Amino acid sequence: MWTPRLIVFAAILSLASAASSQSAPTALTQAVALTQAAKTAYAFDVEIQGADRTWRARFAPDADPRLRLIEPQRTELSGDERRAFDAYARDIEGVSWCASENMGRVADVRLLREDATSATYAFQPTPESVRGEQARRFADRMRGEFTLSKGAADITSLRIFTPEAFSPAPLVQVRRVNIAITCHPAPTGRRYAAETVSDVSISAFGQDINQRTVQRARNLQ
Repeated sequence: MWTPRLIVFAAILSLASAASSQSAPTALTQAVALTQAAKTAYAFDVEIQGADRTWRARFAPDADPRLRLIEPQRTELSGDERRAFDAYARDIEGVSWCASENMGRVADVRLLREDATSATYAFQPTPESVRGEQARRFADRMRGEFTLSKGAADITSLRIFTPEAFSPAPLVQVRRVNIAITCHPAPTGRRYAAETVSDVSISAFGQDINQRTVQRARNLQ
């Protein structure tokens, strides 16, 4: 049985794969099309930094297993930590592209602000736009924003958050979720999720959990 901390971990990884929009603006549709045409199956390094431990791993699309834990050694992990890593290893499919094909699966995209070089939009995540069974159940409680560069027609940043506290299950209250994704150019020029900073505060089964996690992908080859 997963601990409350691992429930938070699963929610972070699922929500970090969220994207936008069923009524997408033309520029977003163009960004998705350009990314899909250029995406490449890269190998890359993964780093997940939490309050208690930093995990480092290497993803290789043609390897078995595709995600190999480098640090710490697997023997140093607790049973819960091994299960959490194994679940993450099963779910990871490769580089997370910011203008992914999932960007066509959320609702209510609307312009918030713009200038000469970029435009920022709000959107509503839907169950079809997020990965993970737990995350799909409360997608309607989340809100999102993304910034789109006008010149390259690509997403430069993405944020998913809870506008207010809610209870997804008995004895569980999600007080705050804020997931901020910074997108960097891959060798192809299209942007991927280089850094994901997740800030989560919940009360679960009598425990208060405040967790900040930083996930990085780098050294794309």
